Amino acid sequence: MSDFPDFPLTGRQAAREQLRGLLDRAAGGGRTGVGARAGRGAGGGLFVLAGESGTGKTRLASVAAEEARERGFTVATGRAYPMESGVPYALFADALLPLLRTRTPQALATLTRGSEAELGSVFPQLGGVEGRRAAEDPAEFRTRVFWTIAQLLTGLAEQAPLLLALDDLHAADPASLELLHFVARQTAGAPVAIVCTWNESEREAASALRELEQSLSPLGIARVHRVHALTARETGELLRSAFDVTWEELGDFPARLYDWTRGNVFFLQETLRTLVDRGLLRRDVGRWTGWNLRELELPPTVRDAVTARLDRLSGTARAVASHMAALGMRAEHGLLRELTATAVPDLLASLDELRAAGTITEAESDGRVVYDFAHPMIREVLYSELGLARSRALHGAIAAALQARHGGRADEHADELAYHYARSDVLGSSGDATRYLVLAGAAALRRFANREAANYLSLALSLLDAEAAAPDPERRRAMQLLARARQRLGEYDEAISLWRALLDDALAANDVIAAAQMRRGLALASYWGGRHEEALHVFREGTAAAKSAGDTALEARLRLGAANALHELGRGAEAIAEAEAVLELADTSGDDALLARAHRALLIFYTWTGPPDRARRHGAEAVRHARAAGEDDVVFSCHWALALLEGLTGRVSVMREHIDAAESMAAELRSPLFSLATAELSIEYFWSTGDWDRALGVGENAITLARSLNQAPVLTRILVWTAIIHLGRGDTERGGALIREAWALAAPGTATDRPVDVHAVVPAHIGMAAYHLHRGEFREAIAVGEAGLEIADRSGYVFWTIHRLLPMVTEAYCHLLDVEGALRCEARLRRDSERLGHILGLAWADTSRAIAQWLRGDVQSACSMLSEAATTLDSIPIVPEAARLRRQLAGRLADIGDRDGALRELRHVHEVFVHLGMEPELAKTRGQFRELEARPPTRASAEGPDGLTGREAEIARLVALRHSNKAIARALDISVRTVSTHLSNIFRKLGVSNRAELADHVRAGGLDDA
Repeated sequence: MSDFPDFPLTGRQAAREQLRGLLDRAAGGGRTGVGARAGRGAGGGLFVLAGESGTGKTRLASVAAEEARERGFTVATGRAYPMESGVPYALFADALLPLLRTRTPQALATLTRGSEAELGSVFPQLGGVEGRRAAEDPAEFRTRVFWTIAQLLTGLAEQAPLLLALDDLHAADPASLELLHFVARQTAGAPVAIVCTWNESEREAASALRELEQSLSPLGIARVHRVHALTARETGELLRSAFDVTWEELGDFPARLYDWTRGNVFFLQETLRTLVDRGLLRRDVGRWTGWNLRELELPPTVRDAVTARLDRLSGTARAVASHMAALGMRAEHGLLRELTATAVPDLLASLDELRAAGTITEAESDGRVVYDFAHPMIREVLYSELGLARSRALHGAIAAALQARHGGRADEHADELAYHYARSDVLGSSGDATRYLVLAGAAALRRFANREAANYLSLALSLLDAEAAAPDPERRRAMQLLARARQRLGEYDEAISLWRALLDDALAANDVIAAAQMRRGLALASYWGGRHEEALHVFREGTAAAKSAGDTALEARLRLGAANALHELGRGAEAIAEAEAVLELADTSGDDALLARAHRALLIFYTWTGPPDRARRHGAEAVRHARAAGEDDVVFSCHWALALLEGLTGRVSVMREHIDAAESMAAELRSPLFSLATAELSIEYFWSTGDWDRALGVGENAITLARSLNQAPVLTRILVWTAIIHLGRGDTERGGALIREAWALAAPGTATDRPVDVHAVVPAHIGMAAYHLHRGEFREAIAVGEAGLEIADRSGYVFWTIHRLLPMVTEAYCHLLDVEGALRCEARLRRDSERLGHILGLAWADTSRAIAQWLRGDVQSACSMLSEAATTLDSIPIVPEAARLRRQLAGRLADIGDRDGALRELRHVHEVFVHLGMEPELAKTRGQFRELEARPPTRASAEGPDGLTGREAEIARLVALRHSNKAIARALDISVRTVSTHLSNIFRKLGVSNRAELADHVRAGGLDDA
């Protein structure tokens, strides 16, 4: 799998440092010969890596072997295999035969001081080496054999330090373990290092291995390092380093992966490899995407590893484990006894066997003895091998046993009962099954476990439909709950179908209130599905019905829905009027939930029409009432809207606070839609603060998520915001492709009388105008931009005109030297920005006025105004635009003869453009240096010696020391691919083309001493 990244040794720094110390001691070991004791000469000694299966012990030993080779060691590696457990010295033969076969018989005789017979007993595969004579005493010969091997290792180490790496000691034959014990003591002072691994879950070998440790450790010869599974944090760090992604890109994927694998490195790698193989994780335009996937699968390679362990269990123990696997949770001792119908002595023996094998753990909970699997994947393998018929029978028995146990409180345990009934062979014949499925679905919906809710409720509804006498109220309740679950999951067509069926039932029953309620559900599903005109129509039908029935609270909610639909359709004034009317109704009722929603709607509406202070007041009230009502989703949306408002008005630091609050709530509520909404804001935040790598990472992942959730309006915007960064970096192909996709989604067309989604169509115009500007197609940029302005004007959403659209049109006019056109835009931008207190808009207006002044020939005034505007943008901060403006300022300063001032500005923006990767602007900046007869700086940011970052300087020094990329990756605990990326940046920054030139640069510049 060529695209699968190398895994860094995350969380293994302590082990690596100890292994390096082992090699250091071996490299410094004296030529003391066999019989040296610890403490005489440095020597390496024995280092044992112990731990459960799959924790990465073998990888650590392999890394130590690679490092030893690079340091000039002779390295011999071997592994013990279970099928060879009866073959004497098989482990040493596997390790040393490849080395010995390269030596002549004479050389072997010298190494072993003439002990060819003893050598032949251990390595009969060498051929031509005489074995033991029959008359010799076996015990005495065995001693000589051990002595000979110790001499052999010491002799090899006299030529070059020796590393002997022995893997899987738990499968080794007894003779090999005895020989290891001997040579570890006899070579302790020689330049010999021995690294061993063993699996602590293999209990049969535990006593012999622990004896080896306990006898050598007090002598200072053996050191033992327990290799544990990664922590949750280390799991995330491994992903971040291996795939070169940010925490923002990963989202909650590390936590879900850790829950699935418990940090077991083998399981982590195989799970990720399967995801990559299936294309669920994939590289898209140089970045890994797909971190928002919700399901993980068990890789076959892990299944094989676990199955091999389970096959060693007795039949009774395997049966008990199978019951536990079907139970799917901690197993209480009494429940296991009931389920398995096993005699107490036999059950205890089986549990002891499972514990000894490392399959389960035992603990006490609430005074009861409980059992759990040592690793979740053990349960997965066991369960998958049960077969359909047996698993259904087990689940049916478990459901009946649990229901009997819970008695009158069974409803409180509906989720666990539904879990088993849904998988049982009594599903269609038990009336209890439907009841618990609906109860579990409702409970899951309350916990925002929407997929689980949909699964339970779909199954319940299918059972109810199959029952001829199914009660209508129970069926309607299941349908309503399922419709809400589908809606939350973004499955709007399915939700709409359910709501329409419910509406038909209500109309047939002539139930006016129920019909109004079903219309509200139908309208909300249409609204969230982007069908705003349809939603408005249904909201108004429902409002009329609720009003006629005298249900004021329902009427208020339906009117609020209509206000939101009006807002999306760009009918801002009507939306505000409707929301204000709802606020009056809510004030009368004192309903906190309704008040929260009314204030939230006005927060959003005034965000787009202004004034901002009014929006902030409604936001504060919305949060207050939402918290009082326990409406967490409303609190989230208020933070989201306030972040949007502060970003639009240039209060970026406050924006970050609200984004953080929104992200925290999105994670808590486990809503992909909320996560998508916050991702959009994060892209804009990182764009403005100059963290473009993170912006692109969040953007590309959000695009994937928005596509999967069928969220066309937000997808349109995210496509545009991400594309603008690509264009800023000079990637016309990628930026253009994203903008064309956004344009096709928004489908703006030319009609002016049909409803449009303003919050998708106007951003699409922003994107297309940016694309034309980038390509130098200024008249096309003006045409597209002014069409977008017209749409925004009809809606009354002033902020869309200020946010990028007017500044882009103004810039296009300036490129065409059309001063009047630029000033018309500037006047409008200033008027609207002053009315709304829009700091960013005023900075854009100042910029437009300054450029117009320059075009009219008043360069001195233009310089002053450009400097003030750039300072304002820096203070917000809007890093990329401030830098672009300062580059313009540098040109105007040069025009009036202020060469020093121009160079000062150019040096500053050069660093910014390099950091952002803004290649078009960087090229212009370097050209301006040359126009001023000044040498451009290196293409670097001044973060360290020679403009390199600290990490880049470190890598440069290691290159000068002739370290390979692999060696650098090991030394710095990063992936090889990350090293290559850093090297590309270093070459670009320093203007060198290869490693030799870089090494020369490092030595000439003193960077190697930094």
